[in-house]
Amino acid sequence: MSAPCSRAWRSPDVAFADWARVEQVSSIGQAEIGARRIYILPTRYGLMFGALLFLMLLGSVNYVNNPGHLLTFVLAGLAANAIYQTWRNLRGLRLVCHGGPPVFSGDSVPYSVELNGAGRARPAIQLMFDDSSPVLVDIDSETRPQRVQLQLQGIPRGLHDPGRLVVSTRYPMGLLCAWCYVACSRPMLVYPKPGAQWTPPGASGDSGAHAAWGGGNDDFAGLRGYRPGDLPSQIDWKSYARERGLNTRMFSGQAATPLWIDWVHAPGGDIESRLSALTRAVLDAEAGGRRYGLRTPGTTIAPGLGPAHRHQCLRHLALYGSGDA
Repeated sequence: MSAPCSRAWRSPDVAFADWARVEQVSSIGQAEIGARRIYILPTRYGLMFGALLFLMLLGSVNYVNNPGHLLTFVLAGLAANAIYQTWRNLRGLRLVCHGGPPVFSGDSVPYSVELNGAGRARPAIQLMFDDSSPVLVDIDSETRPQRVQLQLQGIPRGLHDPGRLVVSTRYPMGLLCAWCYVACSRPMLVYPKPGAQWTPPGASGDSGAHAAWGGGNDDFAGLRGYRPGDLPSQIDWKSYARERGLNTRMFSGQAATPLWIDWVHAPGGDIESRLSALTRAVLDAEAGGRRYGLRTPGTTIAPGLGPAHRHQCLRHLALYGSGDA
């Protein structure tokens, strides 16, 4: 079995991982590492240290060397105390799995975990998932929690469980490694990777593609009151500076028939290519301030605009074909 505190633990022994006790998080992502969830083994330096003590003991017995006996037993006592200190460094550690914001496929997924030492300093705490690089952090004795971000790579589109979080430490002497598994229950949402830019049918209208996405000042049609979700670029800041309230500029392209982003017209010969094209169209329509709707086989999302509508469309594309869309 690979050493839990090293990067080799990214490929742990599956049979042991299935058998091991796992610390479960609460409904709000909190967990506290219990005494019966901690495993501890000597590191290679610990094995070398044990072999050295054995040789020192043999030499002391063979030559009846009392100072040798004394040094051997003092070092053995330090090693025995290190077992307790290493175990104690993890026991009672509190964690909160916050998860991370939605990202696009191919981007690094930042997964946030909050650590609280419960009133005790905890040096050299290492965190890692199977698919992330290890992060080493020192937790001070203050009650203020510390937040750590782990970067997960190569996550495809969809809603994914990050897997078991491995919390480990080699404090204080590096002779032993204690570790614990924590089942984080905050899934990660990964949108499809945006494809090449394309113009859905009906987007160009009579004024060209740029006007169709809501751009250009030539199509200015008036002002209306600000609504939550309106793009900052469309807010009329001049009228706000004149204390006329917060208003949003309207363009003729927005007053026209909403743009429909349809699966049927998306370029690409396979599902992933079509999803990438639809993702690009959603992003372009949102950036241009054009009201848009989304059609995929079996699902229609009514036209809208704003961050909430954008997330609804991209989430549907991310979960397309998974049964959770």
